[in-house]
Amino acid sequence: MQPRVRMGLIVGAIGAVLNACVSAAVGFCGPFVSLIGGAVAGYFAARQEKAPAKSEGAKVGAISGAIAGALILIGQIIGGIAALAFVQMSGMQVPFGNVPSTSADPGQQVIFYVSGIGTGICFGLVGTALAAMAGAGTGYLGTPDQPAAPASPDQPSM
Repeated sequence: MQPRVRMGLIVGAIGAVLNACVSAAVGFCGPFVSLIGGAVAGYFAARQEKAPAKSEGAKVGAISGAIAGALILIGQIIGGIAALAFVQMSGMQVPFGNVPSTSADPGQQVIFYVSGIGTGICFGLVGTALAAMAGAGTGYLGTPDQPAAPASPDQPSM
């Protein structure tokens, strides 16, 4: 398995668990977990693959960051569903809208959960884009500069 995929999966799995906890508490902080996860995955993937050029390192990092971000998106959705269930089961009052009780009309509950899941997906997609961009940036920075090729004898030196 290529390091870009392996690092994306490892960091993504860890980030999904962390993001499930973070997004259950404060949902809009989930993209920051994705940003950090994508950066970590991109950096380590670029270092392991030893890309020949910085542009190739950025590509490796972006792929690794996107994979990590996609897995972290799953954690965002799980955390969002957990938060919705907690709010509904505890009977907590929210500052806006109404939370349907567990014995409410099934249509109200479907709307409650679908809108919450949609919000989680929206935040997760933003996080995935941030993870890919952060992975590209750290992949670029994590790729060492290659030494210049020595001048061949038939080329004049400057």
